[in-house]
Amino acid sequence: MYRRRLLTASGASLAGLGVTGCLGSGSEESVFEEITGTGWNLVVTFAEESQIEEISLVTPDGDVFTGGSLELGQRRVALPLVEHNFGEIQSSYRPGDEYTLAVVDADDERHERAITLDPAVELSKIAIFGETEMGQDPSTGPFTDLHGVSTTAPAITLENEGNAPGLLFESGVIGENVPNPRRGPENRDDSTPDGARLIPLNDDRYGMQSTIDGVVVGADETTHAVTAYHPFAFPEEDFTEDDLATEWAGTEIEATLVVATFPETEHRATLTVAFDGEISRESNVRYFEETRLVEAEIE
Repeated sequence: MYRRRLLTASGASLAGLGVTGCLGSGSEESVFEEITGTGWNLVVTFAEESQIEEISLVTPDGDVFTGGSLELGQRRVALPLVEHNFGEIQSSYRPGDEYTLAVVDADDERHERAITLDPAVELSKIAIFGETEMGQDPSTGPFTDLHGVSTTAPAITLENEGNAPGLLFESGVIGENVPNPRRGPENRDDSTPDGARLIPLNDDRYGMQSTIDGVVVGADETTHAVTAYHPFAFPEEDFTEDDLATEWAGTEIEATLVVATFPETEHRATLTVAFDGEISRESNVRYFEETRLVEAEIE
């Protein structure tokens, strides 16, 4: 139980820090030895003999986002910047905003540090899900319902070299010859309904969920995800099996993959995709069992 209420910002914060993975190191006089973005958390290490008792991360509006009390002698604390439960993001910091880290020590003295939390998420690799090691055995991760036509969906790898977790909330594939195109609106924001969701792979921090409303790319982490719809499958209402056999078998198309990062950043890549192999059917779509990625160029 907190012995005091969580701290709010006094307005007397110190100078802001950089946007690299390590947010900064304190001087000899500072109680803050190191502040680092790690995974989904902000990790704060205090100087020896600092005797910090309480900590709060305060929003630019002066509200407490997260915080708590420290045990006697505790020098390191991890503050969650994103909380995920039952397939939904329960709370998240605002990327790019300046927060105040406020602490009180055993002498009831207050110390503050202003920090700007900036993710730096980049799209680093693309594959067709069925062609990847991830796709060969999806049961190794928390999601066991990725099967059948899902093997034709794009699988992506994202890296975050920023100081805070990045949030991905939709993806889509567009192009003149894409058989099942889809993307969200260009003026998207955090209140815009999802286009096509991304499903994270082999990450048990989400729990056993089959759908996710936002994929978290932790600070200094690499995240793998698969697009939760089938852009390279052929809806039965638009394509017959004869169409696929006579017009599409052995052909290649160009497509644009779009991945949206909160709040308003888009990552794009140009894909060349080939349709080969036997034709199979699942639900209301047909697909080529050897759909493959010939080339991918990330913008």
